[in-house]
Amino acid sequence: MASFWAPGPAGSLFPPLVLPPRTPVPAGEVLPFRPLGAAQVRTIPAWRVTVYRAVRALALPLVVGLPPLFWVVEASYRASLTTLGRDQGIFQYVAWAIQKGAVDYRDVRDVNGPLTHLVHLIFLALGGRDEHQFRVLDMIVTGAAFALTAACLPGIGRSGKVRAIERIGWAFAGWVILTGQHLLYLYWDLAQRETFFDWFMLSAVALQLYAERELRNPVGKHALFVLALAGALGVIPWFGKPTYVIFSAVQVAALLLNDQATISRKKRLSTLVLGGAVGALTQVAFLLWRGDIRAFLKIYLVDVPAMYRFMLPRSPAEILSLTWGGPMSAIAFGTSLLLLALIWDGQMPRRALGVALLPLGGIVSVLAQAKGFPYHFHPVTAGLHLQWLLLVVWLWERYQFAPRKAIFPRALPFVAAAALTLKVAVSMTTSPHILDLWILDKGANAETRGTRDYLVYFEDKDFFPWEMRQTAEYLREHTTPNDRVQIYGMDPYVLFLAERLSATPYIYVYDLNADAALGGSWLPEGLHPNGEQSTKIRALRSEHVDDLYARVKKAPPAAFVFFDKSPLISFEDAWIDFAEHSPEAAAWVHEHYKETAAFAADHIWMRNDLAEKIATSKVP
Repeated sequence: MASFWAPGPAGSLFPPLVLPPRTPVPAGEVLPFRPLGAAQVRTIPAWRVTVYRAVRALALPLVVGLPPLFWVVEASYRASLTTLGRDQGIFQYVAWAIQKGAVDYRDVRDVNGPLTHLVHLIFLALGGRDEHQFRVLDMIVTGAAFALTAACLPGIGRSGKVRAIERIGWAFAGWVILTGQHLLYLYWDLAQRETFFDWFMLSAVALQLYAERELRNPVGKHALFVLALAGALGVIPWFGKPTYVIFSAVQVAALLLNDQATISRKKRLSTLVLGGAVGALTQVAFLLWRGDIRAFLKIYLVDVPAMYRFMLPRSPAEILSLTWGGPMSAIAFGTSLLLLALIWDGQMPRRALGVALLPLGGIVSVLAQAKGFPYHFHPVTAGLHLQWLLLVVWLWERYQFAPRKAIFPRALPFVAAAALTLKVAVSMTTSPHILDLWILDKGANAETRGTRDYLVYFEDKDFFPWEMRQTAEYLREHTTPNDRVQIYGMDPYVLFLAERLSATPYIYVYDLNADAALGGSWLPEGLHPNGEQSTKIRALRSEHVDDLYARVKKAPPAAFVFFDKSPLISFEDAWIDFAEHSPEAAAWVHEHYKETAAFAADHIWMRNDLAEKIATSKVP
């Protein structure tokens, strides 16, 4: 029987130890025990061998997964009790509006791809209208993606069949480690677009790793289907953010550089591309079903490069200096170099290139977006922890059957596992969800989660969740379900809470106030539009302003809601900002509407006829 002990090639960067092989004993065979004599033997019962193999297969995954488990489970529960942030609220409204018959990108103008809308639509259908349920659904799918990704790692350090129990063990360890790093992010950065896109991207890279291993043997041709699935999953996130093309390039590079498959590169590449085409068709089908493809392509390919890329841009130097992403990017760069060295030296198979390049692709993606918000680093941090997990699996498979006298190589996997699990366990004690002990009381049930005493903890300088709910309640009380409401700010979640559709496609203030795009970076040497680009930005803004004015004049909405202190406005007072940037529309609103209520930063202007009814109803 072949040995599981697999030293590296002679003359390699990491020279092999000259050690005799050790062979596992199959069930029912005779096993010599020391210090018995050569003639003394003993038969091992089949059940004991089965138990021994199970314990050995699970030993290191349990070493990795158990220490941080309490904090991961506890942080997961507490994170599920948090409210939704601005971005999640935006896409809740977009998905709900599509449910109500709005045509995506025509009736709701969004610069993000349809994948995010589709995810929110599915979650709404599964009960995700409730914030807690939405968070639970997100964590279930995210955790499943993490577990699947880790389950594909076994077999990286040895040949031969990988048993199901090994994959189950590493799936558990991977869920703990990857969920642990995920829960170091604030509530605002969870259930974000990158969270959803990583479901597909991480699964694609991992399934390709699995398929390429299976394709080493002629009997592994069935793995072509898995490779096609990896191609599909890799392309789907393109329809979330186009920067995810970078990760598909990583997949292609890993495939082309792998020379250990029995099937030709051409056939493997064509299989991957075919799967990618199927993945793209799923998103095109969604657009044909619920969206306007022409409007989507114009926004995605024309308007975003012309205008939106100039809003709040950061240079690469700024992004890599950020405390929440810079250090992790540096560590990811170092770990990637280590894996690339092991692959170049022949210690690790070339099919591992997908994992080796993954966080580097994440860094390039962050730099290409030129924003550097914390949630943009999800692929970097997840990719880095996946690399660490891969190294532990590789060391375990490479050295677990080293002779007992080889103390250092036998201990090395356990040392690496201990370092990884202790890093995650210690980090989890600083997780914002572990530190937010108050949420166990104030977020305990749906009733308390709807109170100011709970929501005030999530208030920020430009985000007021309690007042948003007061505004939504007021709109529900004084408008009908068929009435339309126009907002001026960045929180269409108020429309979702009020169950009222927007009067126009413009749910973002930056479509009507382009000062942020015209200003560009706050650093002189940063990204700024030139004269021609500024002219295009102003023309696009004027087109939106004129269209909004024409729409509200033709079908006056029941109410306008102005959000003071909203991001990307030029004046703290939203009404003044609206009057400055849309003077004709503001004059018309001033004539036909009256402010009837204000909840902190949220100001409600009702149509005159409705305002009179409200005033009359208040007369004793």
